[in-house]
Amino acid sequence: MNRSFLFCWLAVLSAGAAFAADRSERFFDTRVAPILTKRCLGCHNEELMNGNVSFLDRDSLLKGGSKGPAIVPGDPGQSVLVNLLRHDGEVQMPPGPKLPSKEIAILTRWIRDGAVWGTKLQKRR
Repeated sequence: MNRSFLFCWLAVLSAGAAFAADRSERFFDTRVAPILTKRCLGCHNEELMNGNVSFLDRDSLLKGGSKGPAIVPGDPGQSVLVNLLRHDGEVQMPPGPKLPSKEIAILTRWIRDGAVWGTKLQKRR
């Protein structure tokens, strides 16, 4: 009886983890990816790499550029991306007007929740 209970419990936990990962990927695809594509990929891509960082994939953001890791999963306060988006320092991204606070909040939440990546991003043509 204990073994079947343990097996069922592990199956429930596994299904819950898969659901959470799927939900995180959906959040990226529907909320984060459109912001990165519209606001960042024009300058931060495989061709231009402004700041020596591309926003085309998670590994590039984890590696970061000349100022350090663009994202630190679980820690938006240590993520260069969030600090630059706030327009608090000398360097500000994007150049010009600050992103709407709703978009900054979405990116901050994504990083805080682990920066799970979904569909591969494509640079706009």
